[in-house]
Amino acid sequence: MNSDGRLLLRGGIVLTMDETLGDHERGDVLIEDGKIVEVGQDLQADAQVLDCAGKIVLPGFVNSHHHMFQTALRSYWADATDLDYFMQSRTGADALFHQYTPEDVYWGQFGGALENLAAGTTTVVDTSQCSYTPEHTDAALEGIRRSGIRCVFSFSPSLGDHEPDPSYAHPEDIHRLIDKAGAVDDATLVRLALGYHIDEDLFALARDLAVPVFAHVNEASWGYALEEFEKEGLLGPWITYIHCLGLEDAAWRAIERTGGKVSISTSAEQSLTMGEPALQTALEHGVPASFGTDTVGIAPVDFFSQMRAAFYWQRSRIQAAMQNDSPAVQPISVRDILRMATLGGAQGAHLDHLVGSLTPGKRADVITLNARTLNAGPVNHAAGAIVQHMDTSNVDTVIVDGRIVKRDGHLLDVDVDAVLQELERSASGLISRSRATDILFTGCRHLT
Repeated sequence: MNSDGRLLLRGGIVLTMDETLGDHERGDVLIEDGKIVEVGQDLQADAQVLDCAGKIVLPGFVNSHHHMFQTALRSYWADATDLDYFMQSRTGADALFHQYTPEDVYWGQFGGALENLAAGTTTVVDTSQCSYTPEHTDAALEGIRRSGIRCVFSFSPSLGDHEPDPSYAHPEDIHRLIDKAGAVDDATLVRLALGYHIDEDLFALARDLAVPVFAHVNEASWGYALEEFEKEGLLGPWITYIHCLGLEDAAWRAIERTGGKVSISTSAEQSLTMGEPALQTALEHGVPASFGTDTVGIAPVDFFSQMRAAFYWQRSRIQAAMQNDSPAVQPISVRDILRMATLGGAQGAHLDHLVGSLTPGKRADVITLNARTLNAGPVNHAAGAIVQHMDTSNVDTVIVDGRIVKRDGHLLDVDVDAVLQELERSASGLISRSRATDILFTGCRHLT
């Protein structure tokens, strides 16, 4: 980038995800000092120019629910149901999660963040879930910050029937984390939040500290608690509800009335047989919906996979409604899906004032997707090419807060092989310490 900090993306198909700005068949995006300055055609500026001919330019994807610390356990629960996953990950002293050292957390977070960046995801809400000690928490934040990704770190409890370390301090340690983080401004990449479950004290603390809360809502009984929390003034637009499985209509109305958001992990929820994804219900209630990936131990992290899973699942509801004589389901479009993956994700992360669209004044989190490829070209429908046809191989350039982190399909200043070696070492240690048997050719289900 040249000395005045300007970058000009020139001549791409520009999808701004801003209804006022609209889109451009051949447009330019001007970035200066980490912000989007102008979007239009034939912009003139003294800037470093990136030729985007044959590429689609759009906001980076926003993952509103992820557990990055689990990166070393990729595919471990590939054929798991929910019982397999919960029992093997956190039940008993030998459970896999209980074997994590701060170093394991660091490499999981760092490797997971790099994976997201490489796939075009510029913002992640990370549900930490592995803060066994303050050292574990600090290691997680160190790995995130080193990666350069934008992240909302949802400080969450370590769950399970283990003996907690004497220094375990959830949620009290949030005060130390806030003090250590210091002042927050628009350029701050890592922000703090609270999670992970429906809890009156946790919701009150988040409200009092004015931080977002990301709460798993996995069954109807938790929905009943939300109805009570609304009466106590504990619900508000600062809350994102994860999964929202099996909720009754009254709980949905409470979420809608209080301005809540919803994060849906369509791939993981179906893989674990947790229940029907809440996408259609969220649409019917007008609740802002976003996509999460949950854990790479279960399902893929890239948003091309997530978008397709959500699109196909929602379309399958149309025929199911007809067969059950239920109210008609209207098909959503690929553009709707792409919006949920970008601006919808930013809403779910409580960052839509900063990212999620190419609106001048927002931070420059931008990606370019190579459409001059056999799997994407010719482009007859821009959103359709992205949602239905592209994959991570199409991610050409990734920019976070105006800084190029991936160019010409390669992460910059990252020794990928060294990171993979550390993740392999971490996986070996976790499995060895848990005394789990080798599942390379068998799978996790025989362990439960």
